[in-house]
Amino acid sequence: MEDRGIVGKLAAIVPGLALMVGTFLFANWAEEALKPLEVFGFKQFFGRVLNLNYIIISIIMGVLYRNVLFRGTIPEFLAEGFRTTRLFIKTGVIMLGSIYTLSGLAKLGGMAAFLISAFVFGTVIFVMWLGKVLKMDRSLIGVMCAACGVCGVSAAVATSPGVRAKPAEVALAIATILGFGVMTMFISPYLGNMLHLSDYQYGVWVGTGILNSGQVLASCLAFNPVVAPGTAVAYGELWNVMRVIIIPFVVFVITIWYWSGNKDDAEVQNVSLWQILKSKFPIFVLGFVGMTALSSFGLLGQEGSETTHLLRTLMQWIFGIGMVGLGAYIDFGEIKAAGGKPLIVGLTAGTVKYILALIMALTIIPAVAP
Repeated sequence: MEDRGIVGKLAAIVPGLALMVGTFLFANWAEEALKPLEVFGFKQFFGRVLNLNYIIISIIMGVLYRNVLFRGTIPEFLAEGFRTTRLFIKTGVIMLGSIYTLSGLAKLGGMAAFLISAFVFGTVIFVMWLGKVLKMDRSLIGVMCAACGVCGVSAAVATSPGVRAKPAEVALAIATILGFGVMTMFISPYLGNMLHLSDYQYGVWVGTGILNSGQVLASCLAFNPVVAPGTAVAYGELWNVMRVIIIPFVVFVITIWYWSGNKDDAEVQNVSLWQILKSKFPIFVLGFVGMTALSSFGLLGQEGSETTHLLRTLMQWIFGIGMVGLGAYIDFGEIKAAGGKPLIVGLTAGTVKYILALIMALTIIPAVAP
């Protein structure tokens, strides 16, 4: 591969990034332009009825780029820019740590860790059972357990070496859960508004029930685009971060389960929790906690200060640009290709988890956070 050097690599990012930024600005303009319009006798139809805001418009534009304008493949000259999507989202999540305090994390984190663990490992056990009933390959069951149980793409990729999954099996698992996630990402804000969920209840619901981290973020911002303490994205991402932290433990459990059915293989002797923790721990979580620590010690300024206002504005830009990229990674062709047994397992596990999380939010989660 040609070594383009640091300047060449940065230059390659510019076209795609410029399109993402331009689209984000267009989405903001479109939200304001559509807001006052009256349709079918409904005032502010797009905002109050369709709940259309710059986040949803950004995602839809990304989807249209990928599936309509570019016919399924992002052009090479734009691809490097769009590959910064994960960087944008993870940078935004790290900065999101600034809206919490360590005492607040301790207060909410214990409940979040307990509920998230119950849902994650409950889903993993359910997928193992359903996959066995459907007589799926053990390696495919392994990546589906991770994809449905934790947070989709990262967990499936992290688990794949341990269960010797083929690239096609990983792609199938990812396409299945992303397809389910796309559906929940768009319908959740409407259901949340219809059921009059508070920001806390909504964040807990989608942070538990939606399978992919980026889609949790998008769904929270679509419900309430404000990035501040006490908003849907604050609670949804806290729940999501708790889920991400569990990834190494889930990978360990699934790997042990996989090799328990291959006891004659010598590699089973080499699996250790410490090795998996070292190689699979999501580093960006440390940045999130670091920002929370800075906030707790008052090093980012008091709530309402110029510093916190600047951080919130910057986060909205970072998330908005990242949502364009997130939409551009939704490939309807790949989702359509994910069929058969993985689709049955993914849809069944995802739907059960999504509904149980909603029941939990409606019954045991108070409207106001403790």
